[in-house]
Amino acid sequence: MSTTVKTSHDSVYFDTASLRLLNNGLTLTVNDGRWNLETPDGPISFSGSEDAAPPALSRLVRAYTRDDELVPVARLGEGGIAGLRVMLGDRLVRTSRPPDDSARGVVLRYVRAQIAALSAADLAVRLDRPDAVHRMRVAGRRLRGVFSVYARVLGGRRLLRAVSDELRWLGGELGPARDVEVQWARARPWAGEWANECFAVLADEARDQVLRALDGDRYLHLLTALDVLEVVLSERARDQWAKAARRPAIRVLPGLARAAADKVDSRVAIVAGAPSGPERERAVHDVRKAAKRLRYALEAGDEVLPVDAKPALRAFQDLLGEFQDSVVARELLSALEVTDSTLTAVHAKEATIADRCAAALPSAWRDLRDELGPLWT
Repeated sequence: MSTTVKTSHDSVYFDTASLRLLNNGLTLTVNDGRWNLETPDGPISFSGSEDAAPPALSRLVRAYTRDDELVPVARLGEGGIAGLRVMLGDRLVRTSRPPDDSARGVVLRYVRAQIAALSAADLAVRLDRPDAVHRMRVAGRRLRGVFSVYARVLGGRRLLRAVSDELRWLGGELGPARDVEVQWARARPWAGEWANECFAVLADEARDQVLRALDGDRYLHLLTALDVLEVVLSERARDQWAKAARRPAIRVLPGLARAAADKVDSRVAIVAGAPSGPERERAVHDVRKAAKRLRYALEAGDEVLPVDAKPALRAFQDLLGEFQDSVVARELLSALEVTDSTLTAVHAKEATIADRCAAALPSAWRDLRDELGPLWT
């Protein structure tokens, strides 16, 4: 750090010793007791002593710092980020990977993007930004999806299993907050003051659950495990990769994506024969899980897969999402244990929505499967 005497125009840059913030596109400065965190979504300000970052700010960037101490790394007057690059030199380096069109290379680009999205969503969740919990859940589900479908090119299921299990745990911690968010919006046409008060309590409890998870050691270990996995998969000698991982993505990924589509196909057939009730709900839930894996497989392999099924896939997933929302809504209404005629009518309406969605699934899947036809040819 520079020994230049500080003036009122100087800003002191804080970061971890390994510059985790700067190397992830975040800048933290303090000037005259005013702390400023520059993020891709805009600046965030705090007041406090210039000697150490405020605890609330340290907690905010935990996904990046991994609890490493924030320390002064540079002091600058004029010059901003350009001057900072000169001062920090080789320490300020964004990891870049060379282009790689192998099966592993293509999927790994997607994996890296989702690991970064998870950390970005963590910051948004802590700031209580709209849709942040959903973004975080989706990043985790995308990782689990590609780990499942493309395990052969990512080192095998044994390597990926523990990380996938921890991502599933994180999704479970985030789930109640997302469910309350969706159901509260769904209930607005009928919810009165009493119902809104119930939702407000549920939302507070769910947010507390999310923040406890994000502040815990288990979550920190998960983020570290994802980093280690990315390095292992990226830097292991190419001759140690499985044959499928080394082959061109265009020769490997279509077959693996096709296998994911076949699983959806077999599960849709089960829904068609399932009676209304818990059995059908389980069957549709299985379709929904398989469809998500297919969706993320298509996203990860988008640059090489010979299909563009986005509209049909969206329509299919909308049906599955609407069915699931109706299931959760009816469970919530039953838990309220009220006999109000309005809520009884809402319960009946939700049941009708579920029936409609389940009946439409086979046709929507046929439309989607037609769009995915090139995967089989």
